[in-house]
Amino acid sequence: VVTPYRGLTNMQFNHRAHIFDPVVASAGRRLRIAHTVSFSFDMSWEELLWLIEGHEVHVCDEDLRRDAEALTAYLRRHRVDVINVTPTYAQQLLDEGLLDGGHRPPLVLLGGEAVPASVWDRLARADGVLGYNLYGPTEYTINTLGGGTEDSATPTVGKPIWNTRGYVLDAWLRPVPPGAPGELYIAGDGLARGYLGRADLTAERFVADPFRTGPSAGGRMYRTGDLVRVRADGNIDFLGRTDD
Repeated sequence: VVTPYRGLTNMQFNHRAHIFDPVVASAGRRLRIAHTVSFSFDMSWEELLWLIEGHEVHVCDEDLRRDAEALTAYLRRHRVDVINVTPTYAQQLLDEGLLDGGHRPPLVLLGGEAVPASVWDRLARADGVLGYNLYGPTEYTINTLGGGTEDSATPTVGKPIWNTRGYVLDAWLRPVPPGAPGELYIAGDGLARGYLGRADLTAERFVADPFRTGPSAGGRMYRTGDLVRVRADGNIDFLGRTDD
């Protein structure tokens, strides 16, 4: 998948304003961020961008990041402020006492899979802790949507980040009513150019965006294959896959 550099910049500016700045303001200092993601995954870029922002990034080696007990102890010992893990691994860290003891990370980023209610509820109930779910297929630069435990009492993939559009459509590319299930299509600054050397697959998954008019007409949107619904508050709930 070929993605534009502007997608990284757009994501960084969005996350700075909506996720990190409130935590920085509360801490009154730069943050300590654990890099717990393999460098083979696109989401590993997130922590590297915060290093550029001047924060302190702790790069966890393979053995440490795979050991929930050891990682929890490390986070507590070094008073790490931010972790970014899958919901499944977050559950393991919670079971090891992530939110217990004298220190708890004020920001727990989640991504890569659906968030179970049990994880969402525990983060929401913890004083001084923000759980934040980030959604994004490979075909959009890392993150497309985001929402936190302060925004919703139940798990959500949130709302589009800056300069990003999300459409919930039926099989005929018509918008569905709020609350009705439909397929999520995404467009914006982070949209990939396509699949390298796969013009056929690119044409199948990246289709014309009929909702842009005027000078911005002629763009494309990506068919995610994800079944979602838009709630009354504007947050988007993930329901499953259209091919399930």
